[in-house]
Amino acid sequence: MIKYQLICEKEHEFEGWFQSSDAFSEQCAAGILSCPICETVNVRRALMAPNLASPKTRKTEVPVEQPTEDAAVLSPTPVSVSGSGMPPDAMVKMRELVVEMRELQSRIKKECRDVGSDFAEEARKIHYGEAEPEGIYGEVSETEREQLDEEGIEIMQMPWLPRDN
Repeated sequence: MIKYQLICEKEHEFEGWFQSSDAFSEQCAAGILSCPICETVNVRRALMAPNLASPKTRKTEVPVEQPTEDAAVLSPTPVSVSGSGMPPDAMVKMRELVVEMRELQSRIKKECRDVGSDFAEEARKIHYGEAEPEGIYGEVSETEREQLDEEGIEIMQMPWLPRDN
């Protein structure tokens, strides 16, 4: 899966998950993609420079890059969809997004191997051809993530929702 930061013609920013770069292009050309705020279908990828901003200047710790097909980083981040003052339509959209995220998590658990804290080592083995390419997920420190990026090993940091009770 690839995550892109997207922007619509009215400058609303949002993110989208795609099976591949071609899948993004096909969905965009078919008019399937639309802005969740204004619903326009004139959507494009936003310029992303995830490692140029320091942690102090980043607005949030949002995933900004997607891995090659052989890597995914997951970190636990609690998420709540309840909140006072949120418009009802926003609550509905938030619930839908949480459902989609849980489905993605299920798919990752089903189709990829959990390598735990050995993620950086396993990602390197795959990248350098020492291991067969496969989907993996696990945990890395910020330092390890930066080192992988410097080596040209694309990974993605993804919020991991707690189990739905």
